[in-house]
Amino acid sequence: MKEKSVDQTNRVSWAQAAALVGASLLVTLAVAEGISRLLIPDRYFVWPPNFSTTFDAGKNIPNGITFPSTLTINAAGMRGDPPDEAHEYRILAVGGSTTICVYLDDSKAWPFLVQEQTNQRLGDGYVWVGNVGRPGHRTAQHVLQVEKLLAQHSDTDMLILMLGINDFLVDLKFNRGSDRSASEDPRQNLLISFSVFPGWDDDSAWYERNFISRLWRLRSWQPLPGVGELRPMDEKGEFVAALRRDRRNATRIRNDLPDLSLKLAEYANRVDAIVDIATQNGVRVLLVTQPTLWSETLTPDERELLWAGGPITDEPDGEPYFLSVEALARGMQNYNDALLEACRKRDVECLDAAASMGHSTTVFYDDTHFTERGSAMLAGLISDYLLETFPLNQAAGRYRDDR
Repeated sequence: MKEKSVDQTNRVSWAQAAALVGASLLVTLAVAEGISRLLIPDRYFVWPPNFSTTFDAGKNIPNGITFPSTLTINAAGMRGDPPDEAHEYRILAVGGSTTICVYLDDSKAWPFLVQEQTNQRLGDGYVWVGNVGRPGHRTAQHVLQVEKLLAQHSDTDMLILMLGINDFLVDLKFNRGSDRSASEDPRQNLLISFSVFPGWDDDSAWYERNFISRLWRLRSWQPLPGVGELRPMDEKGEFVAALRRDRRNATRIRNDLPDLSLKLAEYANRVDAIVDIATQNGVRVLLVTQPTLWSETLTPDERELLWAGGPITDEPDGEPYFLSVEALARGMQNYNDALLEACRKRDVECLDAAASMGHSTTVFYDDTHFTERGSAMLAGLISDYLLETFPLNQAAGRYRDDR
């Protein structure tokens, strides 16, 4: 009887200890949750605030970029100088990897150069450009980003959006039926579109609202849909190298494009939605077509730099294939034409950079990403456009007079 009583006492003690540990854990999590709401901003951030990384990818990206290079995100979750009240004209650059300028140094990315080149002729500090481009993002993400960021940054004067490349490449892979990347799902799209968003957002699931989940998102990002666990931000450029190997080893190359008419219509609708949101917020919009290296005149060595265009499977049991360079060029032109048509239909400002930048390895280090020279060339085109058009052409004189 005595031994049984001791056993019972031990069981009670263990139960009390477990209850105490559980209660302590709940209290700790509650305190952490409260602190997180104070320390982790209750706002939308495309990039984690104050994130930075250094690239040294010369082995896999041998042309047109000086390594090491640094990508720095400011406290507002954007690449570029922090926004300041002294800036008279504020621009947000929205797009994918060709906007954030993966692997280029902060000082070489075209949105920063637009700011620098414009202010050189306008006066230091007049124009500010924040860069919220993100690898793999397309119009499905941009609609949500523009909606949330314009509401959050109500002093934004202008959007510059370079669109089309990621829509085209994703649509190629998912051209049959519904979008299997699931980025049209509101909750999934929220997770892809923002590294950080309000932890108690109505669109987020309960397990995405807590401190641990938000802290994880603050320092990490999702892999791109459709490419497994590969991240397009690896320090050594292994992502690019792996994709190039896949294309180089392809056993089938096709010259005919899949039927993308439905996808092009969806793309045009999302561009319309972006314009609608900007118009409702009184924000000026400049749409920029996507230049690429793709051209039928590329040499064999230049074609070795390419990675895009597959693998594509049109039939459930069909053999995957890649598109030829010529087919890729036609497809991209279709998306650029859709963007130009949106500009005409909606009376929106448009810059046809694809028609101006050519198809040279001095401009691109792969299919569509800019070398330092290419980035500077695009920045020059945009800066010239801004300085020639209202309201900057009038504001410039006033700003100089005031100074």
